[in-house]
Amino acid sequence: MAKSLRSKSKLRAKSVKRKGEFAKFVDGRNDRLAAKLEEHTKKQEEEKAAKKAQDPEVKAEETEGMEVDNSAESTTDKKVSTSGWRDSRNQIYKQRKLKGKKGKVVKF
Repeated sequence: MAKSLRSKSKLRAKSVKRKGEFAKFVDGRNDRLAAKLEEHTKKQEEEKAAKKAQDPEVKAEETEGMEVDNSAESTTDKKVSTSGWRDSRNQIYKQRKLKGKKGKVVKF
């Protein structure tokens, strides 16, 4: 008779493998990805600095853009209504079933 993949013995065996055999591969992969991301961010920062050094107009545009963003934040302080029907299939089904009945409205 076969053992389920959710059985304690199978779960223990998988966790031992995860910690022992496969841990070095995962750690190596994480180190490679971290190094790659670090290189990429340095490259982006260098490009950004070079762009600023070449075009003084870019600095002026960026500062103007920041001012516009600040004013846009103050105008979007409206409250968002979270009441009403949700878009899940179950809610759509309930809405259709209750449509024919008068006076019954269920909101979830």
